[in-house]
Amino acid sequence: MKLHQQYLLLHRHYGHHTEHELTLADLAELLNCTHRNTLTIVKKMVANDWIRWVSQRGRGRRSSLTLLVPADQIAAEYMMQAMNRRELQEAAEQVSAFSSSTIMQDYLNQWLLGYSGHHTEAGTNNEQIDTLRLPLRQQLHALDPLYINLLAESFVTSHVFDGLVQRGEQGEILPCLAHTWDVSPDRQTWIFYLRKGITFHDSHTLTAHDIVHTFERLQSSDRRTLYRDVSKQILSIEAVDPLTVCFQLKNPHELFLSFLTTSRAAIVPSPGTNEHKIKHSSDVHGMQQPVGTGPFKVSAWDDHLCRLEAFSSYFQGRAHMDRVDILQIPWSASAKMDDSQDIETPFFHLVHNPSSSAGADWTQISTGVMVHKLLTCNTQKTGPLNDPEVRAHLQLCLAGMYRDDGHADNSEIVETDFSAVNAGMVDPEGFRDITKRLTSASPISLHIATIPQYRRDAKNLASILEQCGFSCTVRAATMEQFKGNLRLESDLILFSLIRDRDEELRRYDLYSTLSEHLEDSTRITIHEILQTIVASPIAADRTRELDRIEQILVDQNLLFHLSEKPVETAYLPSVRGLSFNSQGWVNLRHIWFP
Repeated sequence: MKLHQQYLLLHRHYGHHTEHELTLADLAELLNCTHRNTLTIVKKMVANDWIRWVSQRGRGRRSSLTLLVPADQIAAEYMMQAMNRRELQEAAEQVSAFSSSTIMQDYLNQWLLGYSGHHTEAGTNNEQIDTLRLPLRQQLHALDPLYINLLAESFVTSHVFDGLVQRGEQGEILPCLAHTWDVSPDRQTWIFYLRKGITFHDSHTLTAHDIVHTFERLQSSDRRTLYRDVSKQILSIEAVDPLTVCFQLKNPHELFLSFLTTSRAAIVPSPGTNEHKIKHSSDVHGMQQPVGTGPFKVSAWDDHLCRLEAFSSYFQGRAHMDRVDILQIPWSASAKMDDSQDIETPFFHLVHNPSSSAGADWTQISTGVMVHKLLTCNTQKTGPLNDPEVRAHLQLCLAGMYRDDGHADNSEIVETDFSAVNAGMVDPEGFRDITKRLTSASPISLHIATIPQYRRDAKNLASILEQCGFSCTVRAATMEQFKGNLRLESDLILFSLIRDRDEELRRYDLYSTLSEHLEDSTRITIHEILQTIVASPIAADRTRELDRIEQILVDQNLLFHLSEKPVETAYLPSVRGLSFNSQGWVNLRHIWFP
């Protein structure tokens, strides 16, 4: 691999396809090698057809050097070898200068087709080990249920941890760590009965004390976790005996059981049962080793590789695959970001969000999950969006902003279609009057907050709004910053809503969070409806009230629907046992290859 590094060094110094005159001594100095080693390097590069070297004999006489291969091709080859050798950290640093190169990405993506997917190898006792390699665009920053933010992290933790209950494929709530449960007539006391003999990955036996620890840990955290409003409704939790746990709620909450199916309510071992530490290169303090009861256990994890191995004692049955290697792809980090970046995990045999040209051999299936991109206004902040006419003008500017050509996954931001005004989509006179009034003065300054995945969308949005009399600044921040004060300091917030089998819970959490940046009267109205929702035992009534909140926000131009797209998966006939979890991800425990 060192030869690749040396070529990249030459390319940085001399460039591509340009003839240079130099001495072997010059080359030795640049490569920091002896004269003899430099000559060996030159011969190897010539043999590989990487360079043209015309040697001139005699002291001081200058030879000619021409680099024949693009640097991104060599960088791609270097990365391929590094991935085979698990030397990803070193390789990522060496080729970082080429991470945005489309040529390099094309090389690597083609190579991934062979590297990824199902592979078999012989174990120490000559047994067959089935491995599934999954390249993942997102880096896994956390695998602790308390700290996860990204869907990719949720995907991994869903295979490492279990909850008291789980979602079935049709969205129904089924037993998991608890084999059954009781609820009091007033819906405030919930008693769960644990299965016997369930063990964590470190061989510790699950008891009610682990359940108590998990939720006390969750409640004591000051982190703005997803569904935090639901978890804060727990008044007390008690281990009645080793296999029985009792929750007491402050008030009846009909979304409580749904919350228990999510990765945020995954059960972790209590202190003293998991003393091991696993170092994570981005966390100088180290972090607790991810230990759960799930079908896979984490055997290795760093910035580029997360290795899952089948947990042979899993109480719901051992996974068919022996090992899953989840590889974070360094070259995708600077690549063109699109709508699917936060949910996509392309890999051979199974591809999320496939292109329409996936090929005749591929079968395409919808997971029933939709991604909705949304824009909301912050009217809690004193500023131009407190004016209903400014928000109405904003809505008119957004009319026709997104185009959907029939392929939802190709929905994109385009220049505002002002012809929509003449097509009856908006009132022409009203649009002209507001536009004239607002654009006759200085541009209205707006701050747009988003996360890195939607930075490009936010910038395009800002560009379009500038045509309508606005001057926009985009602030893209980490998820933790986004959940903090950034939203409250911005005028517009751009994000997405995943509509999956947890849709009811997600919408409730969305409107609860969104109400924090609404002016007082609307915020109070939203809170009152949310209280009605959590008290209603009938799902249809809850859905109707959630729709009512959405309509209020849309009618007051506080919420704008920008685009939507389905999450789809394409797969080859070689994949068996295909099923999906509540978020539309493939369930790794069930898949196998004949």
